[in-house]
Order: sequence, then structure tokens, then C-alpha cells
Amino acid sequence: MNAVPQIYAVRVVREAAPDPITGKFYEYAEQTFDVEADSPQGAYKVANWVCTLHFSGQLRRTFINGAEHFDERY
Repeated sequence: MNAVPQIYAVRVVREAAPDPITGKFYEYAEQTFDVEADSPQGAYKVANWVCTLHFSGQLRRTFINGAEHFDERY
């Protein structure tokens, strides 16, 4: 039986840090959006696809409905 899709509030954060190869510094940034998915893990996967922030070695944090979410596959 499939779970019923629902709307999840997602916030993706890029922590401020330099690019490990070029040394270019990237400031703190965040992006928020809503995602329709059947689970928080599904929302996490969609967030990875739709986020437009540039990451190059910076810490990426994903919050779903206000709680930090980690990829359940690892």
C-alpha cells in the first residue's frame, strides 16, 4: 500500500565555507520551498533535485517540516 502524498516544507542550507579546490568563498545561503511527496525521505530526494544553490564542498543541511533530515539510505 502506498502512502498518501502530502506537502512538506523544505529548507536547504549552504553553510559558509571556501571551495576546497579554487578557494572561492561561498557565503551562507538558504532556499525554502514546498514539496509534494509520500514521506520525508521522498521530500529529501526531491529537494536534492529542485534546490538551485551551488555547492562545492560546503556543508549542506536539509530541514523538512522544521527538523533536520538525513538521507535514510546511509
